[in-house]
Amino acid sequence: MFKQSTLTVSLLLLANAAMAAPIEPQMVTIKAGEFVMGSARAANTQPAHSVTLKAFRIGKYEVSAAEFQRFVEATGYKAPRMCLQMASKRWFTSVPNEFVDAATLQSLSKFEPATCIGWNGAQAYVAWLAKETGKPYRLPSEAEWEYASRAGGTARYFFGNEETAACRYANLADRSAEAAIRRDFDGLESREHVGVMPCDDKSGYASIVGMYEANAFGLHDTLGNIAEYVQDCEHESYAGAPADGSAWVDATCKARVVRGGSWHWRGFHASHRGAMPVDFIGALEGFRVAQDIGAAASADAAPSSFDLELAEAQKSERARRAALAAIARPKG
Repeated sequence: MFKQSTLTVSLLLLANAAMAAPIEPQMVTIKAGEFVMGSARAANTQPAHSVTLKAFRIGKYEVSAAEFQRFVEATGYKAPRMCLQMASKRWFTSVPNEFVDAATLQSLSKFEPATCIGWNGAQAYVAWLAKETGKPYRLPSEAEWEYASRAGGTARYFFGNEETAACRYANLADRSAEAAIRRDFDGLESREHVGVMPCDDKSGYASIVGMYEANAFGLHDTLGNIAEYVQDCEHESYAGAPADGSAWVDATCKARVVRGGSWHWRGFHASHRGAMPVDFIGALEGFRVAQDIGAAASADAAPSSFDLELAEAQKSERARRAALAAIARPKG
């Protein structure tokens, strides 16, 4: 009886430990290289300057709500109580944070990106992931992010300049987003605020990660879905920026840089950069992880149970979108 009880307790402890263990992300190795960062398009993207980076690893996908929820369950981390989200004709307003299922008001899947967590939440997550795994996980630097996102390209987008192709590569403010906003928010039309891309991906709001074609380096969703926090503090220009790809961090940092776009915005130029106050909590910002390359860096491993679940979710979502596209296709 004692042995059976001990075994039962041991199995329960193992099960609980597995439930609390981090979900390690799929990573992409980025080789060392040099590129021209920035552009003449805006004051904060100037001067364009040469950056030389060491090799590093970066998440193939944005961190999902399920991955962040595992962190919350393991640590008791308190997600912010309020989050700036869409709310009728007021457009965006602060409402109670619906994090339990997926951190965004419009979320339908735990495989969508974790948002409504702010820069501090993203930083807390990568610190926990590094501690639990013994691997050097962190947020990417802004230079690493732009280099990985551009993937060797020099055009407006990593795939070129043609906007009609954007829905193959990114979840942006397109025709489906416009229709969803009009349906759900009192007839409000996004074209009045941000414009609409001339394409349709059959996804209204945030999407399951990895649903769009990857860039040449194998990364998904850098152009759209949700914007992504990086390590760097906000600076008005690149004057004085590091040339080695490291994060530009000050002793005091009132705002952190966000890169990429989201389902709410038209496609941004590859050099576009924004920033949010450190205490800002919104539904359009999330993150992906990076990792130094060294003895403790991740090696490519067999797909985890989470990876297999994600692949099935992606497959189902592709089928759903294909069915919607077939319905919408003109008969004849």
